[in-house]
Amino acid sequence: MKLLIIDACVRGDESGTRRFYTRYLETIKDEDIEVSLLDLSKADLKPLTKEEVYLRDSLSIEEKEKHEICAFAREFRDADEILVAAPYWDLSFPSCLKVYLERVSTVGVTFLATDTGFEGLCKAKKARYFTTAGGIVTAHLGYDYVRALFKMFGIEETELYSIECLDLDKSKREQYLTEGINYYFG
Repeated sequence: MKLLIIDACVRGDESGTRRFYTRYLETIKDEDIEVSLLDLSKADLKPLTKEEVYLRDSLSIEEKEKHEICAFAREFRDADEILVAAPYWDLSFPSCLKVYLERVSTVGVTFLATDTGFEGLCKAKKARYFTTAGGIVTAHLGYDYVRALFKMFGIEETELYSIECLDLDKSKREQYLTEGINYYFG
């Protein structure tokens, strides 16, 4: 099984979200899993330019299988399972994840637009979304967006793993993070 980890933890190893999903990985380490980690904070991601959008849209499906502009989309499509790690920022997630998802959303690679709606082309049937927040989350808008987009790609199930209130009392941040991780993974 190929597991694609999309890490949008721009604070690196200081990220509570990174510690959270790393603990999950420890629980599955004995399984036969090929892990591919994409650290978005280290990727040279830029929003698509007008020229890139026109280029991507003009490529045939066969050309999209080879062109560099579709590399992220092909890698995403071919994964057996997806793990997104994104801290809760500004009611959503860090902008690097949005830029990445724009590049993944490629007609003819991750989905098709048909007369009756969208047809997903992705191999994965399950995704996990890990997030941590400093305060109380009243709406998981980033997760809701990712879940809807993944459904368009053919991913039937997306699970939310969330730990909140980490910054309400800075002296208890470590305690709250540990308790949250233990709640999910013992």
